[in-house]
Amino acid sequence: MNILSLDIGTTSMRGILYSEEGNELGMKSCLTPLVFRGEYIEQDPDVFTNALVEICKDVQQYGSVDAISLTAFRSAPTIVDENGKALANFIMWQDTRNKEICERIAPHNETLYQTTGAKVNAVFTASKITWFKENEPELYKKAYKAMIVPDYLIHHMTGVFSTDRTYGSRTSLMNIHTLEWDKGMCDLFNVDIDKLCPLVDQGTIVGHTHEAFEKETGIPAGVPVISAGGDQQCSALGLGELDTSSFVINCGTGSFIISLIDQPYMENPSMICNVASVRNKWTVESNVLSSAASLNWLIKELFPDLWNEGSPNFRKFNEIASTSPLGSNGVICVPLFQGCGTRDWNLDARASFSHISLGTTRADLARSMYEGIAAEIVKSVNALPESCHLADHVFIGGGLTKSDLFDQILCDMLGKKLLRYEDAQATAIGAFASASVELGLYKNYQEALNAVRKDSVPFTFEPNMENHKAYQSYIEKTEKVYEVLNH
Repeated sequence: MNILSLDIGTTSMRGILYSEEGNELGMKSCLTPLVFRGEYIEQDPDVFTNALVEICKDVQQYGSVDAISLTAFRSAPTIVDENGKALANFIMWQDTRNKEICERIAPHNETLYQTTGAKVNAVFTASKITWFKENEPELYKKAYKAMIVPDYLIHHMTGVFSTDRTYGSRTSLMNIHTLEWDKGMCDLFNVDIDKLCPLVDQGTIVGHTHEAFEKETGIPAGVPVISAGGDQQCSALGLGELDTSSFVINCGTGSFIISLIDQPYMENPSMICNVASVRNKWTVESNVLSSAASLNWLIKELFPDLWNEGSPNFRKFNEIASTSPLGSNGVICVPLFQGCGTRDWNLDARASFSHISLGTTRADLARSMYEGIAAEIVKSVNALPESCHLADHVFIGGGLTKSDLFDQILCDMLGKKLLRYEDAQATAIGAFASASVELGLYKNYQEALNAVRKDSVPFTFEPNMENHKAYQSYIEKTEKVYEVLNH
């Protein structure tokens, strides 16, 4: 049995076809560039469905598709009619048009946190649905359901309206204890509960491909489709986070710090408690809203010679950055281009470079970006539950971690051993593991991970404790800059 893992990212989608034994048979990826309308950040639904069809058609050259496992980014809704046709573009997770709605809800944060596992924030889905209701009332009235991207693509394949509980835990509308939609929260956000898709367990078969999808792609009708859970939860699973002996830092467009727990954690409102891709587990999560996105901005705007046809030359950038010493010759970068995430939820915060002199070089600016991103990650790690600080190692993944320089900076700042697998397909591997257990191919997640990783040994970064000590004052300086400029 071959399993197609579909990994839907913010700006690209890829599909990897795995054999039952965990061998990668082939891969196809498609770009899904964002739509910018002034300050709005959106996505045309057809971009996702077209990419889905293209991937599904292409991967069959490597073998049959006998099951499909889907994972995606978690908070970008649209509204659809009874046929599942989108009535508007998706409002992407980075879009903050809902900021004023969040401010109205904020006085209820204690109840919200105790019920859903998170305070109100502009990333989550609920306030974006509220925005549709208040600003597109006729469309909202016509809408049958609100759907996020994975729900939309699963419906396109199967005709089923559903959303799994990992995504539900990113809405502010699902009770984190009962794992069902909460009427009180729906009333708080003025969202009609009947416009929400039915909740299903993560890692389960939610439907089967229908004949219309067979005509589009050639994948036979009747193929099981599994919702493997949100991308960050799936990535944590794919990296091997199955218990509390480790946690995960996933550095992509934004950075996500995830620790696995056995029951909902309700002791620190600055953290987010979500449902894990691992069944009967939850996660404690914090995030940095802009990581690789910050780096891309720097390269595009200040290193145009390294920007070629939409792609940065990271190798050359790393060579330049590595010539600047620890501390970037005094330059301090606070890379909050999209605001401050979990630890403060200050969406008005903005990025800054400071302590720049006439002696500052491009290399200093380059390294300071890496150090600034790492410092924000460490601050988020420091806010995790005390039990997480006992972890003896940290798994890292995501595009930004392809840089050895960045990884060593992060390792030194954390003072913990980092483990990085050379293949960067952690999210897709998590989706494979989830599906293969559901389909009975393996008894548990560890067996499935062992199969797909086989003899793969992660690369280990060991912290330089002298650097670790030096970086503590650097982190304090970045926080002082943040406080002065953003409060």
